[in-house]
Amino acid sequence: MSHRQPAPGTPDQPDAQAAAAPHKRTRKASKANPGGSSNDLRADVLRAIAVLKIATPHQLWRLLRPNALENKFARAALNDLDKKRITVKHGTGEDGRDIWGMTTAGRDAARALFPDGRNMGGIARKAGTSSAAGHALAVTETIIAFVAGGTGPNIPERQVNGDRSAPGVGPGFGRIEQWATEIEHLTPHKPTVRADAVLRAPDHGLPVLLVEVDLDNESNPIVAKKLDDYRGFFDHRHPLPNPHSRGTIGYVEWKKTEPHWRRTYPHTGRPGYPPVAIVLGHLGERAMRQRVKALTEMTRRHWQGRHLGDGYYDRSEAIPILFTSLEMLIERGPLSPIWRRAGREGPLQPLHAALDDHDGPQAYAKHQEAQRAQQQADQTAAEHRRQQRELLATACPHCHRTADKYKNPRYASDGEKLCHFCQQKADQAAQTEAAQQITEAAKAHAERVQIAENASFLRTVFGPRKPKEAKENKG
Repeated sequence: MSHRQPAPGTPDQPDAQAAAAPHKRTRKASKANPGGSSNDLRADVLRAIAVLKIATPHQLWRLLRPNALENKFARAALNDLDKKRITVKHGTGEDGRDIWGMTTAGRDAARALFPDGRNMGGIARKAGTSSAAGHALAVTETIIAFVAGGTGPNIPERQVNGDRSAPGVGPGFGRIEQWATEIEHLTPHKPTVRADAVLRAPDHGLPVLLVEVDLDNESNPIVAKKLDDYRGFFDHRHPLPNPHSRGTIGYVEWKKTEPHWRRTYPHTGRPGYPPVAIVLGHLGERAMRQRVKALTEMTRRHWQGRHLGDGYYDRSEAIPILFTSLEMLIERGPLSPIWRRAGREGPLQPLHAALDDHDGPQAYAKHQEAQRAQQQADQTAAEHRRQQRELLATACPHCHRTADKYKNPRYASDGEKLCHFCQQKADQAAQTEAAQQITEAAKAHAERVQIAENASFLRTVFGPRKPKEAKENKG
């Protein structure tokens, strides 16, 4: 029997190099999906394109698989969907990257990926060759920044993540399904306002957030005019159904209404109308400050509200307006301090802090309560000081005890006369002194009487005393 050894590298005995090489798993391409993408990946890409309307593979890389080494997976899924005429390439952007959108058939196919009744909106036609491509891609970048968070500074051109551990870089929140783009807000007899993007993330404290993106291609009056249109949409009210029967007084007097916007969006959980976040791009730091200042002043009547006093405002019928730059949003993320609220001074704030109403009716009520408590404390202190002055005024001039030291108030002093006990001591001292004076006077009188009696006795015995002149003449 022959004992021939298999040749190195054969299936019977692989060589050491072949044995050490790791086995790379590859997906076998099918005729339907020549790119080799999986069903889950194509569903994720289609869901993202249906929301964003247009996107590049580079943007889908950051949104869907930021930990992947490259965007090959996105290109494969887009090409496989293109074979089914679900996605379509619209051209290339200024950076040379391909711009993809979806077809009408793709929009219909995407409906199965979303809850029933969702408004899918329109589709972007020839976005890559139109002047609106830059704006649409900026809206896509804004949504991706909200969902994926900050990339960090110094992003390599062929990567999607920079230094996420850098100071000031925050995470994202929400899901792509919670966003919608190019949403029309219809109001009877008033201009229609179209929002660039709408976020509805109640699980993250944002029941609704309207987002407007501007790349410095619209003037300040145009942006302010859009806020005017938003105000018209928010102010419009619908009459509530009349529960009374026709011909009754209640039917005639029924005048209750509800805000029109509440038929589309839930309550925001904060005072005022749904907030509007304005994301400004392609601006330097100085130009950004100037534009925010100008837009803040032009939209004052929309965000200021009714003054309550002491710097507090009732914004129940006002629009919270926030500003930030697209560059800061992409680098640091939405939860970092990058937001400036219209009318609020101080440093930039995180998103939720900027939306919270720190000087509204509730804060004003607490302020008034604190003022009342302070006034009450001041009155109590003043009353205490008055009582102390009154007590000090009753201090006895001798013992300095005040009226509150006596069980019987009648024994106290009035501040001028002595108290009862000091007066008793004074009276006793006066009586003792008077008795002593009487005793001393009587003693002195007795001494004088004794002297007189002695003198009378001497005159009786020796005779009267002769005058001095008589003695001199006799001599």
